[in-house]
This record gives sequence, C-alpha cells and structure tokens, in this order.
Amino acid sequence: MPNELTIMAFDYGDARLGVAIGNTLIKIPHPIITIEGESMWAKIDALEPIIKEWMPNLFVLGMPHESNNPQKIQLINTIKNFAKRISKKYNREVIMVNEDFTSMHASSLLNEQNIYARKQHGKLDQLAACSILQTYLSEI
Repeated sequence: MPNELTIMAFDYGDARLGVAIGNTLIKIPHPIITIEGESMWAKIDALEPIIKEWMPNLFVLGMPHESNNPQKIQLINTIKNFAKRISKKYNREVIMVNEDFTSMHASSLLNEQNIYARKQHGKLDQLAACSILQTYLSEI
C-alpha cells in the first residue's frame, strides 16, 4: 500500500467554506471548521493556520456538474479560480470531486440528529466537505 496521505477537503460557497480532513489509511473524514466571509482571498488566508496544523498532502475540492444556469456557471468558475489559488499559495495538488447532492446529504444527516434549519448553519458546510472527501476516498 502506498504511503498514508492526509487530505483536506473543501465545500466552497460564496458565503462559507466547509473544511474536512481525512487520510488514506483510515478513510474516515472528519469535519474541522466552517470559514465565513465573502472574499475568496479572506477564505484562502483563513486556511493558513489550519493547513499548518494539519499539514495535508493533498486538497480535494467539490465541483458541481456543468450547467447552462448563469449563476451555476459563475460558481463553477469561482471554484476553479479558488482551486488554482490554493494550489499555488499552499503548493498542493487540488483534485476536483463531484459535489452534487453533498449539501442535501449533509442536511439529512443533521436532520437525523434533530438539528434543523438555522441550527444547521456552519455544520452543514463541514459535513458537505466530509461527503466530498468520502467520495474521493471511496474512489481511490
């Protein structure tokens, strides 16, 4: 088996960035934090202490399927831009993973724990990042 890799996953949104961590040995993602802010650069800079603490070898980033919807096209372009910037700033490879339905899955997990609506704020993004990471870990 290849060396164990620590992987950090992101669920990128305009308002929030969900972050999760996992590794290729145990293959169980764990939520870390939700970073709030509208500026992409603010989110990228807020990652610095988290990346220093966890020292991931690789980034995994959720990407929705292509669409003709102008808002979704803009989000996809923003996510691609985010990927390029974090790859360059933190010198890590970024792998894109389909994120369709990850927020819905995260919401249903929270509902099962009797956490509804506004109480899901922040937790939802972290669990969506966990779903993104689980997708990647299941594929390798």
